Amino acid sequence: MRYHITWGTYGSWLPGDPRGFRTRRHRQHVEGDYRNPPAAGTYEGLYAHARRSLSKPPVTIPRDLLEVVGRRCLEQFAKEKTRVSGISVAGRHVHVAVECRPDSVKQMVGRVKKVSSHRVRARIPGRLWQGGCRPLAVRDARHWQNVLAYIAGHAPKAWVWLAE
Repeated sequence: MRYHITWGTYGSWLPGDPRGFRTRRHRQHVEGDYRNPPAAGTYEGLYAHARRSLSKPPVTIPRDLLEVVGRRCLEQFAKEKTRVSGISVAGRHVHVAVECRPDSVKQMVGRVKKVSSHRVRARIPGRLWQGGCRPLAVRDARHWQNVLAYIAGHAPKAWVWLAE
């Protein structure tokens, strides 16, 4: 099965975020999203609470470590026998296009995140990644091509690798 999987760095997207956000399992209706953010100040209190709840400042991966993180992710996906067609690693999030069995996607991504964070632990101590990930099943060939183009479009701001 093909997936477009995304995950973010610690503290990169919080409840109440002015760019828009979703609550867990959409338990609360939230006006707006990242394309049409809520009116300024609408969720200011929730966002301030979420920021205070962080155990360390939000993490941004330095530009010189983007490739290091990306290559370590690719190594682990290979160990997991997962075919990667494309990956982009930006300062605050990752996008990856993979083909794998559907039964253990989230557990596999957890292992990828673990080993990639260990690779850069000397420069980024503590948590690198937010909990969880967002695996989106790819519907058809056109959707797959759109995912790959979307990942490729993150260059030059992100480190991007595409399979030949």
